[in-house]
Order: sequence, then structure tokens, then C-alpha cells
Amino acid sequence: MYSFKSRVRYSEVGEDKKLSLNSIINYFQDCSTFQSELLNNGVERLEELHRVWVLSSWQVVVGEYAKMGKEIKITTIPYEFKGFMGMRNFIIQDSEGRKLAWANSNWTHLDISTGLPARLT
Repeated sequence: MYSFKSRVRYSEVGEDKKLSLNSIINYFQDCSTFQSELLNNGVERLEELHRVWVLSSWQVVVGEYAKMGKEIKITTIPYEFKGFMGMRNFIIQDSEGRKLAWANSNWTHLDISTGLPARLT
């Protein structure tokens, strides 16, 4: 599990002054990237191995869109790695711990030299 805290910025909201769906997805992506970098399995390491993770599918649920200026916590929980697939859950919570948005995602590990799925080692 990995989490980071942030504050909803003006550049991340729509006309309603609430976090946009695109910004929610960006937070989820950033969270998984931050965790990978922390574990030394980030972008540079993948480049060395000629590998890449490709998002295969999202299931995103938004219970409430956070308002501009609101403190939020973004969490990712990788829960299964099998063959060439990885699965992760994500959660955005407000400062009181209420779930605002959550998602499940499926990722495919590819060898960029062949374009084919690559087994995880």
C-alpha cells in the first residue's frame, strides 16, 4: 500500500470548482508511479529492462467530487501480479477519511522490443 496527500488545485477542477474525472485519474496514475519509483521499479528501471506497464482497464467510481482547496489522500493497493498482469486498487479520501472516489485497474506488462506481454520476474 502507498499513499500521498495533496490539495485540490484550481488547475484540476471544472467549471463547478470540483475535481474533474480526468484529474482523479491523474491522481491515481501519479500514486502508482510514486510507489513504483520509491521501490526502484520506476520509469528508468523499466527502460533498462525494455519493459512498460500498459493500462488495460479502469473501473472508476466517484461518490463525490472533491472541491477546490480540499485536502485529499490518494492511496494505491496493488493486490495481484500473475503472469504478465498486475492489478491495483485506488482510493481518494478527504481529510476526515471519507471515500470520495475509488477504482480497480488491470495492467499488462509488455516487452517494448517485441510488443508482446512479458512475464513478471
